[in-house]
Amino acid sequence: MKLRVLGAHNVESRHTRMESHLVDGVLALDAGSLTRALTPDEQRGIRAIILSHRHFDHVKDLLPLGIAIRNEGVTVDVYAIQDTVDAVTDTLMSGRLFPDFLNSPSADAPTFRMHSVDFYQPFEVLGYRAMAVPVPHSVPAAGFSLASEGVSLFYTGDTGKGLSAAWEHVAPDVLLTEVTFGNDNEVGARASGHLTPNLLMEALREFGERHGRMPQVLVSHINPPWEDAVRRELAEITRESGQRFVVTEADMTFDLRDLAGRTG
Repeated sequence: MKLRVLGAHNVESRHTRMESHLVDGVLALDAGSLTRALTPDEQRGIRAIILSHRHFDHVKDLLPLGIAIRNEGVTVDVYAIQDTVDAVTDTLMSGRLFPDFLNSPSADAPTFRMHSVDFYQPFEVLGYRAMAVPVPHSVPAAGFSLASEGVSLFYTGDTGKGLSAAWEHVAPDVLLTEVTFGNDNEVGARASGHLTPNLLMEALREFGERHGRMPQVLVSHINPPWEDAVRRELAEITRESGQRFVVTEADMTFDLRDLAGRTG
């Protein structure tokens, strides 16, 4: 699996893009920067999208992507838990903001087709084995496991204290997760359902206790004013514990098999 980081922040600016990732050029994990990060040809290559939850910074580029691809003769399948499906259908796909992409260009061949998934029920998407697992956030949210070619990824989307409950159900080789704030804003992080470096490390220790190893960790969804603190505090954790983190940036790419140390 090849992972491309399209956006690694929760605020959009000239230098930051909202959360979104692309697997093997065809499967998007969240839709915060699908059009801003991709060329028209790359946009046309997307065949499925997994949405972690309904917050705007994770779904907003469904609309501009819809405009870009709706006459390409393909339908992009969108997978999410029911709460997210309902919110996206009622707002972005209502036809009030842009065309009704669930029925345009036709009901038989729409631009997007929504699929509701249940927690803990594995499903197939483009040949990948996927499963939704609840994660703590300020609205109903799902992390998604994704496995192919002998390597497994768990994308948490937005999550906060209590993430370790997911370890009963997933034990990924690579963890793609968030650290939105620095440790000095732990109160705010807890209130809004986000992580700090210390809260992430707390969850990772519980992962190690349960599974006897640690995953490779990719960090995303950083709030720009806190980025220096997040990088500094993660580096401190690495010095103290040996746990390594890769703080992602837009346009980074990773071969997950190499990252996980899998050779066959």
